[in-house]
Amino acid sequence: MAFFLDVGTDLFGVKQNTRLEFASCPNMSELIIAAEAHFDKEQRIRRPAGVPDVAFKIQTMQVYDDVLLRWVDLYSATQLRNGGQVWCFQPESINHSEAPGSIPPAKYSPESWLGSPARARAVTEAGIRDPVMSEKLRSVFYNIDTTHSRAITYDALRDYFLRYDIPYTSAYIGDYYGRTGVMTYDDWVGFAARYPSIIDSLYYRPRGSYLDRSYYSTALAEAELAAARAKRESEIRGYYTTYNAERARLDSEYRARQAARDAALYYRPYSPRYGYL
Repeated sequence: MAFFLDVGTDLFGVKQNTRLEFASCPNMSELIIAAEAHFDKEQRIRRPAGVPDVAFKIQTMQVYDDVLLRWVDLYSATQLRNGGQVWCFQPESINHSEAPGSIPPAKYSPESWLGSPARARAVTEAGIRDPVMSEKLRSVFYNIDTTHSRAITYDALRDYFLRYDIPYTSAYIGDYYGRTGVMTYDDWVGFAARYPSIIDSLYYRPRGSYLDRSYYSTALAEAELAAARAKRESEIRGYYTTYNAERARLDSEYRARQAARDAALYYRPYSPRYGYL
């Protein structure tokens, strides 16, 4: 089964984001090699006049943790999730600002050295590439938007959630939980891109299908959510400890080999004289 990751970085002050495909969940080396190969080409294509031609190198990576709801350092492939977002940081440079900002939708086809890329198929819902999902989000939106004004209130959205026993909490919809006022259709498309499983629920539950109950299990109740976050923090600290231990071991082996080479280079003992006492 294919494994997809949205991988982004900053190139000359502009956020770039691409979707990389792997045969299975990649290990750290495979991910770094694939990301560096892609963004090295992108960087050379976009390099402004007068800027040195330097190869793209990754210094650190972070991944968005769905349990902790924040970015965390990426130390192990076990932190990766299919369809997850990874962010790559280069060594500090005046040419790349790395300032926080909005991440653009991931591109499916990278640019080519052979010329400009073919125009992608226009999609009304920017960021929603799946035509089936596009139909679902339109259907749900117009079910809620009874006035056909292309805008719904967050109160109406909450009532629609509760009508079909879908939890309307920050654990499931993040910062949308605390919003008030009106949600436009463009806002709705952004919501659908972040929470496709909830769109599925809002689409199928009014049709009598409740096969998604496991998604809303009580395991994510507030108390258990706090426990899950604490566990994830502990896991990340474990990854960090393992990462540092492995790095220290490799550094030690490297220094030992270097010392042996230096000793062999500067010390050449003469063979002993026969019968020398």
